[in-house]
Amino acid sequence: MRTMQSRLVRADVAGTVVFAAALAVAVPLRSHRSGQFLIGIVSVVLFAIGIVGSLWAYATALERSRVDEVGVANLYLLTGNTAPKPVKRAMTLALTAQVVLALVGAIIGVAGLKGHEVNALAFGVLVPMYGIGMNGAWAARYGSYGPRVTATPSRKNG
Repeated sequence: MRTMQSRLVRADVAGTVVFAAALAVAVPLRSHRSGQFLIGIVSVVLFAIGIVGSLWAYATALERSRVDEVGVANLYLLTGNTAPKPVKRAMTLALTAQVVLALVGAIIGVAGLKGHEVNALAFGVLVPMYGIGMNGAWAARYGSYGPRVTATPSRKNG
């Protein structure tokens, strides 16, 4: 695997680990400002990185779509033969972990809330955008796609 390819995969996994660690610290501190601040900052930063990655991937994929048949699911979810199995496995597991951790955190955050309290752990639902953005960045740059299929205009007999 080329260096930049593996850097994107490692960055995806690292972001997931950072989120899991922040969540592990924030869950027991969910009623304290420090826990709320930690999970909020980590979630928003990962979300912002994911947005930038997604937009970059979209712009790059538009350029590639002139010659390649690029699908949205291929780009952001690595479906089909877009990525080699090790890359697809690592990045799909990272995205899956982000979704599961976000949901678990949000559910835990709801437990014991009083009417005026905020569920700061729910900020974690922003994090899967990071995984989507990383998938998109990888697939836009290195993904394998078939040649673009162009429709031939039909002639009407008239």
